[in-house]
Amino acid sequence: MKRPYITLKFAQTLDGKIAARDGSSQWISAPPALKFTHGLRARNRAILIGVGTVLRDNPSLTTRLVKGKSPARIIIDPRLRTPLGSRVTEDTRKAKTIIITTRKAPKAKMEKLKASGVELVVLKNSKNNSVNLRNIIRILYKKGIKSILVEGGKKTITSFIKAGIVDKLIAVISPKILGRGIEPVGDLGIRNIKGALKLQLVGIKKIGKDIIYAAAIK
Repeated sequence: MKRPYITLKFAQTLDGKIAARDGSSQWISAPPALKFTHGLRARNRAILIGVGTVLRDNPSLTTRLVKGKSPARIIIDPRLRTPLGSRVTEDTRKAKTIIITTRKAPKAKMEKLKASGVELVVLKNSKNNSVNLRNIIRILYKKGIKSILVEGGKKTITSFIKAGIVDKLIAVISPKILGRGIEPVGDLGIRNIKGALKLQLVGIKKIGKDIIYAAAIK
């Protein structure tokens, strides 16, 4: 299947948490690592997150900390919960926004989002109100998007890994400990250590106080 090259990136504490129990995650990593992330964005054609990240963090998803054009912003949002006043819908002249939704989305909100400059990709409904990731990336590839940086939360990260469509994983590891919190990856259906997903290390470097761990997924 022809598809974009997919890099999955997340920031976590030393004990493997991407957010605290209350969902707060800004900022786990230090400013130098954030600038590194903006550089990653500039090297990809699109950034992808789930609607949960939009609702929780209201991100801009731009490359404001580095030189370079901001890539397209892709939001997976089956029920079209993205607020009309969110940053990804207000500055569509600075960066294109594509929302992946379904036919269950409210028609009136679809029209308002289109009027604000957002592009909608409407897919067929699924039984569990989810979307088929392989179908999505095929559609995006046909639109000329050849590389995607996935910055989603736990649900999005887990879905991409389970779908087997991640080429590279980048973890920004911060010298912090949360104890209880939200881990980056959920249940993959693996029940034995022998079934663990194998990674091939491609680089480790220190940026400010954080460690950048990059690996290819076999």
